[in-house]
Amino acid sequence: MATSIYPLNKVQMGIESTKGTLVAATDVIRCDGEWVEEQGFYRSQYPQGVRSNAGGLGVITSKGVRINIATELNPSEVLWPLHTGVLGGISPSGGGNAKTWVATPALTTGIPTIAAATVECIRADGSTNHFAREAGYAMTSAFGFEWAFNEEARMNWQMFGRASQTSTPTGALTEYATRDVLVSNLLFVYLDTAWSSLGSTQLTGVIRNVRFECKTGYEPDYTLDGRSDLDLVQHKVGLITARLTLLLELDAVGAARFTEYRANTPGLFIRLKNTGSAISGGGNHTFQIDGAYRFTGPPAMQRDGEQMLVACELESYYDATGTKTLEFTAINELAAI
Repeated sequence: MATSIYPLNKVQMGIESTKGTLVAATDVIRCDGEWVEEQGFYRSQYPQGVRSNAGGLGVITSKGVRINIATELNPSEVLWPLHTGVLGGISPSGGGNAKTWVATPALTTGIPTIAAATVECIRADGSTNHFAREAGYAMTSAFGFEWAFNEEARMNWQMFGRASQTSTPTGALTEYATRDVLVSNLLFVYLDTAWSSLGSTQLTGVIRNVRFECKTGYEPDYTLDGRSDLDLVQHKVGLITARLTLLLELDAVGAARFTEYRANTPGLFIRLKNTGSAISGGGNHTFQIDGAYRFTGPPAMQRDGEQMLVACELESYYDATGTKTLEFTAINELAAI
C-alpha cells in the first residue's frame, strides 16, 4: 500500500452559517497544516495492589482539535484568520476587480460578531486518503506575520475547533486563482503621531525586519451541557492584543526610538502596508495593518558585523482619541470568501 506524501496534503475550509453546523469546504489553503487531536484523560491513581501505573485506559474527559497553519502572506488567504479571529460577516467594497476588505475588531461589546469555519484535513497517496478528518466551530486564537529583507512575507494562524469527525473531503477545489504572494521588500512602514495621520510618514532606508503577532482573545469554552462529543459548546471572548517587533538600523531614525521610550511618548501609530502585483482595472493586491502601540521595554542594541541595529518591542493598546487599537485591510479580487 502506498504511503501518504507531502505534496498531496490538503487543508480546506468553509464558513459556517451556524457555528458548529458542518458545511462543505469552499476553498483549499496552500500551506503547511498541522492537525492536532486534543483529548483529556482521567486515570485513577488509587492503589490497585500492584507496583505499576494504575487506572487502566481511564476515561476521556474532553475533546477538541487545534489546527496550525503556515504559508506565504497573500491578501486572499489572509481573509480566513481575519473572518474567524477579528471580525466576521464583513463584505468587500469596490465596484471593479479590486475588492477592499476591512476588519476592525469590535471593542465595546462582549459578544463580537465573529465567524466560524469547518476545516477539512486530508493526508493522501494519490488514490487513498490515509487521514481524512473535519472539525466544526473552528475559530482563530492567534495569527502572525513576518517580513525579512529579500524574502517572501510569511503568515501563520492557529485555530481551535470541536471534536474531529470522519470526513468525506469536498472535491474539485483549487487554490485561489488570484493568490498573490507578497514579498518583504515591498513593505512600507509608516510611523505617525495620531491615528488620523496614519500613513503620512514613511520610514525609509532603516527597517530590516518586522514581526507582528496577534492574540484574538477567542478560546474554547467548555461547559456542562451533556455533549456526547465532550467538546466545546461555545467560545470565550477576551482581549485582542498584538506585539510588534521592529528591527532598525541605528541612524537618527533608530536613535529616535530611545528618545520616545525615555519620554514615554503617548502613542506610536504604525502602518504596515505590503503591496503586490497590479489588479486589472486599477490598484494592487495589498495587505495592511494599522495599530496604536506602546513600548514593552527599552530598545535593545544588536550587531550585524560592523553595523549597529536597534530592536524595538511594542504592544498594541486602545487609543481613546481614534477609538481603535488595530485595523486590518486586504485588497484582492475576491467578491466573497
